[in-house]
Formats: sequence, structure tokens, C-alpha cells
Amino acid sequence: MNLAIAEKFPITFVCCIESGPLETQTIRMVESLRRWGGRLANAPVLAITPRWGLPITAQTKQTFSKFDVKYLHFQAKSGYSWNKFMNKLHALVAAEECSNSEYICWLDSDLLILGEPDRLLPESEDFLACPVSKSIATTGATDPQNPFWQEVARTVGIENIEEIPWITTAQEGERIRLYWNSGVFVYRRSTQLAKKYLQVCLQLLDARISNRQANIFFTDQVALALTVVKSGISWGCLPYSHNYGWGTKSYAHWHDEEKLRTAKIFHYHDAMWPDFWPITLKCLCETHPPVAEWLSSLGPLANNSPRTYRMMSQVLKYIRSQQESAYVKSCRVI
Repeated sequence: MNLAIAEKFPITFVCCIESGPLETQTIRMVESLRRWGGRLANAPVLAITPRWGLPITAQTKQTFSKFDVKYLHFQAKSGYSWNKFMNKLHALVAAEECSNSEYICWLDSDLLILGEPDRLLPESEDFLACPVSKSIATTGATDPQNPFWQEVARTVGIENIEEIPWITTAQEGERIRLYWNSGVFVYRRSTQLAKKYLQVCLQLLDARISNRQANIFFTDQVALALTVVKSGISWGCLPYSHNYGWGTKSYAHWHDEEKLRTAKIFHYHDAMWPDFWPITLKCLCETHPPVAEWLSSLGPLANNSPRTYRMMSQVLKYIRSQQESAYVKSCRVI
């Protein structure tokens, strides 16, 4: 890669960006980090576009310059470029080459930093993430998801599912086999976890295994847990405060004013778009008034890319969705 980060800092943040709504989300996430990140507010940030697509706007590039965000665009060699979640893995591989920090931290773009996320600097662990909810994890032999996990584990060379340790979810307090939300995680760069993560994810995709409940939607999260197990690195859990969240469908079940009040990172998913904007803003007004005041001045999320870009993006989105549908039809459902 032709981009290098000269400044030495204990952690580098990495995110993906593409033309369209993701531009607005990424900018909002980065500005929240610069405003409320505390000791980590000035950490290097890499925003990466690792596949072909329409260019980000000049305004986005100007904003990146304002917030000292390094932007990298390349086309990863991949047979799965239709899969948006693969962007994360290719971006992290590139970040390992560009960064000189001890730790690399992945951040989804649909996040807000509400306070100093101090636990993102590990005490001794090589890897940290939050086991937010059960989702498609397995609780044991009688769980309907257990056959799926047995199959994916064997696919990547873990012959005995007992090698996958237990963990407790933040939301339900449920005991599950290792499974994290991959919206926020941090790891020691020297482990070269990204390269291993990419390899495991490709093994799963090549095996064409589909989950009965979620299809292939959570493949990257499944691969993350399996990668950590295979790598044998030390791991720990980020507290729920570092990946607390809900979206429009989960708000009624997971909104907790006190948990939002103590949150350092808010994973809002789709709750910042116009239809749900008043509810989200009200919740933040009650728990984080300065953040709410700043957001109020920005308004809900919007797609600010040029009209021609939006039209072309719809065509590209359709082509990729067709490629994904063809792939899914070829998968074994477990």
C-alpha cells in the first residue's frame, strides 16, 4: 500500500466508506470520535474503500482533511466483491500494512462515540470485542444452531466444537459458544489477525454454507470467532458500554436509558434515518445532552451524493444483489 501513518499512536481506527449513505455515517462517526473520544480523540483514522465503485464526494474528502482522516482506495482481488462485509476484512489487511500502532480497532460507520472508550486500549489481551447478543450463536448440543456451528468449525479445521469456549452475552446474559458482534473490535497488530480473518472467511464462503436463520448475513461475525480460536491468541470482552445499541426493530426490546447513559459507543444501526430520528434524538437528549445538541444541528442521516451517483449506485447495488442471490442459491442450508 502506498499510504503510511507516520505518527506513532497506541491505536489506529479503521472503517470503510463508499459513495452514498455510508459517507454521511462515516463522517458523523469520525466527528463524534474527534469530539468525545477523550485520550483517543486524536488517534489515527483510516477510511478505506477496498472495491470498485463510484467515488466519494469532494466534500467528504475535505471533511476527512479537516478531521485528519487518511483515505485509501483500492480494488482487492476477490471473487466476493458483491459481499459488502468483505470490505471490512480487506480494509483491515491494508490497515495492518499502513499502521505502526500497537493496536488496530475496527469501527462500523453506524456508531457514535459518546465518551472516552478507554477499554479499547487492552490491558494485556490480544483481542477484545463485545458478545452483544445470542443471534445465531449456539447455547449447546440442543440448540438448533449447533449443527451449523459444528459444520463451520470443521470447515476451518476445528474438528471438535468443544474447542470453542463459552462466553456470556451482554444483552440476555445467556451462555453461548464464542460469538461477538463485529461492529467494534480491537486487536494487537503484531498478531496479523486480519490476514487470518480473511482466510477463514474465504474458507466459509468457498464452502457455500448458509445459516437457516440468517442466510450468509453474519458470516463475518462467525468467521471472527473461529479466527480467534484458531489463532490461539489471548482474548477478552469489551463491556456493553463499548458496543451498546439498538435499531428501529430492536428499540422496544433493548432500549435502556441507564445503559445508554453509561455508553461510550452507541451502535444505532438504522435509527438515525428520518423516520426514527425524533425517537433517537430524544433518547440522546435525556442521556447525552451535548451529543444531542450537536446532532440536532446536523439533522437525520441523508444520502448527499450527486443524483447521477445515486442512480448509478442503484444499478450497481442491483447487480451485486443478483450475484449474491445466485451465490445463496448454491449454498447448503444448515
